[in-house]
Amino acid sequence: MVNELKDLLDREPFAAFRIVLTSGSTYEVTSPYQIAIGQTQLHYYFPRSDRKAVLRMNQIASYEDSERTSS
Repeated sequence: MVNELKDLLDREPFAAFRIVLTSGSTYEVTSPYQIAIGQTQLHYYFPRSDRKAVLRMNQIASYEDSERTSS
């Protein structure tokens, strides 16, 4: 799961994607600089804000392209 996240962040050109948690919460990643990856968690930085969220790796259910819509 971590390697997949790193691959998404390293894409050239960068393409926005969404992190989906097991709770159903989603986080839009519009820049590769929005995320800091640790061993068991990642820090997600909200755009144009000083806010951040700490997401545990074991809570990540999937990654989706931002263009996809959930049904």
